[in-house]
Amino acid sequence: MSLTLDYRWIIDSANEDGEFKIAARFWDTIVRLDVGEQSHIMRVRDGRLVSLCKCNSVEAANYDIRISAPESDWEELLRPVPRPFYQDLMAASWRHGFRVEGHVIEFYPYYRAINRLFELIREQRR
Repeated sequence: MSLTLDYRWIIDSANEDGEFKIAARFWDTIVRLDVGEQSHIMRVRDGRLVSLCKCNSVEAANYDIRISAPESDWEELLRPVPRPFYQDLMAASWRHGFRVEGHVIEFYPYYRAINRLFELIREQRR
């Protein structure tokens, strides 16, 4: 089963979600999401999710944070009701195949924003 993401829905949902807006305010970043072999780039400017799309290897080289895992782990993390230790990125990185790399110190103040984004994606997949 291949993971599909509705980029427009995710962008609109994040920017309309009060919890995401509070958690992401003042955040300026480029997050690379590696789902197996496929890379996606997410751009956040002043707390708004401005773009999310697949990217090529040249675009994938420019990021602040990289979150990567095998596609099967992403499927588990983004299930409508995830199994234990897949409900949260931190637990998934400690107990499963997720890695968080890059400017991690700058990322952690916005950790709640990325988890809220994953919660919104779960809602969309229900």
